Amino acid sequence: MALTSAPVFDWLSDLNPALKAQESWRNGNYNEESLFHLVYQQDGPFAIACGTGLLVEHVRQFRFTPEMIQRMSRYSDERGRSLFDESYLNFLQRMRLRVRLAAAPEGMLLLPQEPLAIIRGPLAQVLLMESALRWLMWRSTQWATRVAVSRWERNDLKEEDTPSAPAVGFHPDGWKIRAEFIGGATADDILETIREPSRPPTETEGLIRVLPVSDQTPVREQALTQIRRVYKANHALGDICLNDALEEHASVSKTSAHIQDVRTHRSKTLKFTRFQNVYQPVLAKGHPVAALSRLGYLRQRTLKQLEAFHFGQLEAYPHGWLLSEVLE
Repeated sequence: MALTSAPVFDWLSDLNPALKAQESWRNGNYNEESLFHLVYQQDGPFAIACGTGLLVEHVRQFRFTPEMIQRMSRYSDERGRSLFDESYLNFLQRMRLRVRLAAAPEGMLLLPQEPLAIIRGPLAQVLLMESALRWLMWRSTQWATRVAVSRWERNDLKEEDTPSAPAVGFHPDGWKIRAEFIGGATADDILETIREPSRPPTETEGLIRVLPVSDQTPVREQALTQIRRVYKANHALGDICLNDALEEHASVSKTSAHIQDVRTHRSKTLKFTRFQNVYQPVLAKGHPVAALSRLGYLRQRTLKQLEAFHFGQLEAYPHGWLLSEVLE
């Protein structure tokens, strides 16, 4: 399937990420190790994570080339002054990405208040990735989720419904086709929905800074850095939210845990036989470490997740913070 025309995406069409990073350069905290969440607030009961494969493809070519630096040097404000400081542009040209990112695998179902990704790194570097995170992961998740929720509501969840993957290009139309295919769309569905507008992130969505990693204030105790999804056999029983301290001490050999559910605010004991860490490494010190999967496999993961949660009373599925520092 091919479209007659495909828009060319220009990363410098939105200068806000570069301007935010420059502000941190001017303030002197550009290298401050910080923790961010990539937040998508779904309208329905869940979201389908999508877009990490696109992010990996982008990061492999992430460079501020001399051509980009020259172009940025020509931007000016209404008074004719250069938007970007020469020292800042020199910093960009020398910069090597050192961001660490962990994300839910593509096709995985996420519940409300569960971010798409956990990002750590120097403040300016994470800010510079904002457009890529928004376009490649946030919007891909929106597109995949819209299709998946429709299938979930129709109870149309056959895992074997996996036609040949469409050819996709590295541009917005290609990204949308890819995401909708992973979410479970057919070729006819994609042709009908490809021109549907996408909503932009609200003020509480997108790349949200949680805190500087070095911060010792009480908010650090609730800085989510991992979720453990626990199972009995192949049935998901609940999601356990962990911060750095809880993950450091939580045992991997225990088979029960006490949580406080985020919706009911009541404690609940989960007894399980195994668990899965929701957030898997994607970038380590700026280098891709995630293995890329076939689009057909990612689509099958989506449908398998929908089937598993459809029969598990999703509205009552427990998820919340671990109540003790050790899994019992």
